[in-house]
Amino acid sequence: MVVTLTTAEVASAQAKLDTLEIKQQLNGEHGVLLLSNNDNHHENEQQQLQQSNGTVKMNGHHHPTTNGSANGTAPPPQGMALAAIVGARSYVSDLVPDVKQVHELAEYGLDYAHSIGLCGRTLEHKFKSDIATAPPLALFPSPFPHSLYTQAMEVQETLNELYFRISCDHEFLLEAYKDVIKGDPYIKRCVQIAQQIHEEGVHQPLAFSVQRADYLSHWDEQKQCIELKQVEVNIGQIGGPGSATQANKYHRKMLEKLAIVRAGKGIEVLANAELPKNMPRHKMGQSLYEGWKLFGDPNAVLLFVNQPDLFPFCHFEQVQFTTFQVEKLGIREGNRVEVIRMNLKECAERCRLDERDFSLYADGKRVALVHMAYGYLAEHYPTEAEWQVRIAMERSTAILSPNIRLQLTGTKKIQQVLSKPGVLEYFFPKEPERVVALRDVFTDLWGLENDDDVTNEVIRNAIQRPANYVLKAQMGAGKGNFFDDEMVQKLRTMSLEERGAYILQKKIWPVAVKNYMLRPFQAPYLENVVSELGIYGSIIADSSNGKVLWNSAEGYLSRSKPVSMNQGGVCEGSGVVDSVLLFPTNEFCAD
Repeated sequence: MVVTLTTAEVASAQAKLDTLEIKQQLNGEHGVLLLSNNDNHHENEQQQLQQSNGTVKMNGHHHPTTNGSANGTAPPPQGMALAAIVGARSYVSDLVPDVKQVHELAEYGLDYAHSIGLCGRTLEHKFKSDIATAPPLALFPSPFPHSLYTQAMEVQETLNELYFRISCDHEFLLEAYKDVIKGDPYIKRCVQIAQQIHEEGVHQPLAFSVQRADYLSHWDEQKQCIELKQVEVNIGQIGGPGSATQANKYHRKMLEKLAIVRAGKGIEVLANAELPKNMPRHKMGQSLYEGWKLFGDPNAVLLFVNQPDLFPFCHFEQVQFTTFQVEKLGIREGNRVEVIRMNLKECAERCRLDERDFSLYADGKRVALVHMAYGYLAEHYPTEAEWQVRIAMERSTAILSPNIRLQLTGTKKIQQVLSKPGVLEYFFPKEPERVVALRDVFTDLWGLENDDDVTNEVIRNAIQRPANYVLKAQMGAGKGNFFDDEMVQKLRTMSLEERGAYILQKKIWPVAVKNYMLRPFQAPYLENVVSELGIYGSIIADSSNGKVLWNSAEGYLSRSKPVSMNQGGVCEGSGVVDSVLLFPTNEFCAD
């Protein structure tokens, strides 16, 4: 359904919106109304509006394109026209249109968030837990296609095993990074450490990895369908399991409250919707506990390497599953698992390697497992001391989450290499169904290290049509992504050697939905948002024989951001913690 209003009616509506102080995007990008210049609705004017309002057709219906994400989305629409978002994708604004009610629900939600521990330290008090605040939240769970969620969950165990197999192939890693190391000093150092361990011999064959594979919905204009496309795969240092677990409880409570305040009326749109159960904190705690047990020493400790001066909420929610959950599981089985927390600087001062048997000790206690929640960026190693303690960990018998080889699998370069013909078949030579499942979620990716016609043509296209591409470095945590003019400038000025450290990715065009964003110390406001779905997984396997001992998909993280923002991380300030409310795909795509 498209709502058509006269200019006078729009002006009146805008005045009311300004009075209510609810943020609506009536700026020519992605709003909720379709404007008409007069009451006659001339056919040619309507055609111009439909061409300029930034919508794409889904089975004959209008759907908004979006402008940006960490991966990139559709270019912004032109002109003054605005598209209607109705049905499943706008259930939030449809069912809660009253500003007073929105504020009351926001207060209710914040009270509940604090009551269940969906809170953490504040930016002003990073090192104290005396003062706490809820993270940025979506007021209600955002709509998402059920079939895409199922697809992402089903492929996760295959992804876990794929990246484990890559980590066991030393020559493959060296070949993948041969050009990257020419322009990326940090990756070069990591590759050197991997080479050192390979030559010396691995003293701990058990490989442990926690993973989060991030996806967006993607509207394919040519196929006229919605698809699941992978943004990136994160290995080891992943955020969100604590907040995702509690956000699921929070959003379940908010849906219950919505049914109460609506007195059961008008919620037919939710009849087929499902809020999937989500407990990644518990499941990831279980995987860490299983890793600790496999080490075989009940007196050994679990070392949690973190950095509490980063975004403080991330610190707390990581502690939830590495400390509280692991200790709880140990007590159930009669084990007393001691979790020691240190940053890398403290590790350099308090950890030592016994060269006789390669045991790692922290404060004089033998270490069974090291969970690296820090140490994935060059800036995390300000001095040689941090590098040396990392090398000591890699040489030790401690199980590392992840070891340097697994860490090297979680880069943009490996993601790009995997998209080449025949590479997935190389790692799954007798499992074509797994190859198909993986390839279905891949998007177009290109390496830039070659000076050939294909590479140069891709670069020319990106310079001419920057809205369709994202330039990505190897850095994680949402860093190293370049868009629009900044991307064009880098492509024009980088040397061939520098280009080898980057990849180009075709932008994904996710479908926008409506939700209220709830940020600390701000009034709730309505936004057109896109949701990034991250699926958690973990694997424990023996690198000496390839045997998989533990392989699990462990829930999800949903982060939503305004369509107008390129970067969508919660820590960066533009995103909010969300949950997915799953609608049948035909309902999600229908107006």
